[in-house]
Amino acid sequence: MKPGSVELLERIAETLDQTVLPALADDKWAASAVRSATTLLHHLAKRIELEAPILLADNSDAKNVLAGIVIHFRADMDAEIAGEIDGLIGDAAPIADYDVTALDARNRRYQAAMARLLDRGAVSSDRGSEIRGELRAYFKRRSERERDMYFPSFTGPPF
Repeated sequence: MKPGSVELLERIAETLDQTVLPALADDKWAASAVRSATTLLHHLAKRIELEAPILLADNSDAKNVLAGIVIHFRADMDAEIAGEIDGLIGDAAPIADYDVTALDARNRRYQAAMARLLDRGAVSSDRGSEIRGELRAYFKRRSERERDMYFPSFTGPPF
């Protein structure tokens, strides 16, 4: 389909930047709003390209991290949380590579399970630091995966 979604977003951002923004030279608030909208349009264009592959990679990584935590730390975990994670990682229903809504929903469930692991009382105190280390390493990888969605979109002039 021409023009594609990314191209449409880029052309809208270009029009705002080249046509609307110069006309707002005397209105700093309106100019700021246009710069904010332009920045978000650039981000959305990147997101359309990258969101599904990032979610696919992140879901695989998150599932592996959660599975590893349950395997290695089950005896030190709250049984209810371990059972929830077992159910979550056992849900292997395939999701189409392009179904961003379903991929995101699964990712949110994985993130919620990780947040539960960080709650006090979820893991015995002597093993908690090991689990937090596993989660820190995962979150670092996640940040690297998402980096291109945010940079350079959010590195332009301030709003």
